[in-house]
Amino acid sequence: MQCDPIERKLSASSIPDRPASFHAMIGPHSSQSVTRRLQTSISVILNAGAGGTDPQAFRREVEQELSVPGVAYDIVEIKPGTDFLEIGRQTVLRAKQTGGIVVAAGGDGTINTVAGLCCELGVTLGVIPAGTFNYFARDLGIPNEPAAAARLLLTGKTEQISVGYVNGRIFLNNASFGLYSKVIRNREDHKARFGRFRLVAVYSAVVSLLRGVRPFMVRMRVGNEMLLRRTTMVFVSNNALQIAKLDAKVAETTPEDGMAVFVLRPTSRLDMVRLLLRGAFRQLANDPYLETFCTDAFDTETNKPYVDVVVDGEIVRCEAPLSFRVAPRALGVIVPAETDTNDHPEAIARQSSIDAEGVAKAGRDAT
Repeated sequence: MQCDPIERKLSASSIPDRPASFHAMIGPHSSQSVTRRLQTSISVILNAGAGGTDPQAFRREVEQELSVPGVAYDIVEIKPGTDFLEIGRQTVLRAKQTGGIVVAAGGDGTINTVAGLCCELGVTLGVIPAGTFNYFARDLGIPNEPAAAARLLLTGKTEQISVGYVNGRIFLNNASFGLYSKVIRNREDHKARFGRFRLVAVYSAVVSLLRGVRPFMVRMRVGNEMLLRRTTMVFVSNNALQIAKLDAKVAETTPEDGMAVFVLRPTSRLDMVRLLLRGAFRQLANDPYLETFCTDAFDTETNKPYVDVVVDGEIVRCEAPLSFRVAPRALGVIVPAETDTNDHPEAIARQSSIDAEGVAKAGRDAT
């Protein structure tokens, strides 16, 4: 059971048998921490087209922060038409041989690809976010500003985090099938026409959700229990920030090494508007059209031999049945040393307010 890329030339990474060992970092104000990082090479993989970023300005900010005595770094720029996966693999292999770290500079799709390679080969990951939503970086408390995120590479600590897999393909934020694949296709079309802005993405998503998709039957095995459901979408998330935005109560009960599963029942257009508004204000708990549960593993199948799955915003074609798993503490990521990465209430509240306004406006426009 494997996933083959549809939208981009990407491939799956295998789940490690056990968490790989990573270089332990100490706090940002420790001279020992700085000394260790200075002895480590830093390779930055920059996706020049992520999130409408100006690649030259972005690169200058990163270079300025990393250009300090004793720091060895290089920047590998991914341009349109190049083999992202092969370049990424070679970069991670070099870091593996030298004991260096690899930094993904781009959106969630870019970070997903590099993270999969780092997890597979046991290399520490750094992140400089440059996408539209940047859920993964925000969940870990990594700054959105390129300069601040680059500075963190020299002052942060390495933390082992859990990651999700669907048929051997890593996901850091979510994996979904059904209606969400239609949402992503339409979102990319709208972004190509109107620009890669958050409001465009939110508006496109709302319009796609209101138009709906034909319901289908899905069988899910969770532990010893078999669930048979008629649904339009199955959405799986292992990102605490994203789960909290959907349902605060579910977020509270989802363990660090678990994932939240949302099963959407068929709805009318009016019920979908109501559901979207409730979701915007994080009030989805006990909604009659949304079934939720938490688990660390489950299998699912439909009547089709292949399923188009959205993995961290990228559509991949997976052979059925689908197997979802959590690999506990399998990936080392550089995070702020002074921040508890499991709890960012201010960031969650602030972003929920922003997204709520966008969803409410898009819902009014669509109806």
